[in-house]
Amino acid sequence: MSLNLQHIRRELHRIPELAFQENQTKKLLLSHLKKLPGIRIREFSSNTGILVEYSHGAGPYMLFRADMDALPVSENSGCDFASQHPGLMHACGHDIHMTVLLGLIERVVSQATERNLLFLFQPAEEGQGGAQSVLAEGLIQEYDVKAAFALHVAFGLPVGTVSSRAGIFFGIPQEFDVTFIGKSAHAAFPEEGVNALSAARDFLDLMDQDMAKLSADHRLIFHVGKLEAGTVRNVVPERCVLQGTQRSLEKALSDQINQLIKHNATQAAQKHGADFEFELLSSYDPVVNATDLVERLKDACAQTGISFQEAEIVLTGEDFGFFTSIYPGLLFWLGSGCSEPLHSSKFLPNEACIEVGMQVFEALIQAD
Repeated sequence: MSLNLQHIRRELHRIPELAFQENQTKKLLLSHLKKLPGIRIREFSSNTGILVEYSHGAGPYMLFRADMDALPVSENSGCDFASQHPGLMHACGHDIHMTVLLGLIERVVSQATERNLLFLFQPAEEGQGGAQSVLAEGLIQEYDVKAAFALHVAFGLPVGTVSSRAGIFFGIPQEFDVTFIGKSAHAAFPEEGVNALSAARDFLDLMDQDMAKLSADHRLIFHVGKLEAGTVRNVVPERCVLQGTQRSLEKALSDQINQLIKHNATQAAQKHGADFEFELLSSYDPVVNATDLVERLKDACAQTGISFQEAEIVLTGEDFGFFTSIYPGLLFWLGSGCSEPLHSSKFLPNEACIEVGMQVFEALIQAD
């Protein structure tokens, strides 16, 4: 039975789900996987992931991974298979990733490929620890994995083109929350209160000064994307919450920025007589591509007529880095033919890229 990959992609696109809540997604994937002979389907006890084993002889395994979760974005793509879950969207192309992997599994089975392969549908890539959860369970470690592979759709890259680089590819993201706690008072009597928003403003000024110095010698990002303070226009805000992310390419630098956040929050809070709370949230390992696997990718592209472009290092976060920290790994951009940026409410990859992704993965298998 041949899978209708276009139909499957659109089914997946209609039912986006957040991290560790991918229950409908998992059910849909299993309904198609169970149609395929010659595979062993394994489920995780602590998360919604699926591991598919294809064993064909002795020797180690190649691991191929696709992520499952969506984003809290309201879709505005205008397509006729738009999200049916209000406020949620596959705005990062994970519906494409899953479809590529399903199509690859079907092709491997139908061709009776003589390789040992693992296929991972991984939950919670978008900052909630999906890779750590999967690896912590130890299921994958039951296999002798010699290499791990993944792709990610790219905006601004045409269909039929892939892009990657050897060494560090994706950087180290670190999410954080800083909360300043003051005391409310009437705006006419500010001396009776402690303005948490004023403390936050000073904190941001201090961080801007430090980041300007660091960025002279390092590639980094310090960004606060959400700030909430106060409840009434004529009351001194007693609470201000800043939610942000910092990105870098070196673990030591990431740790240094975390220390600066805490130090500057302390300084700003003390200046205004406020308290503060500092919480580090999710962080990823950098994605580091093995040089020999990048060369294999170039050869695979040449054999299939797919265009290869050398990629730039990006400060995008990708928890596939936890796999490249354990195994020789390869992540590459897959041209989507879409000009809208990732995480945009209008991001909609061209479905023609599904076949390209499958061809590249298949060529990587055959080249092994």
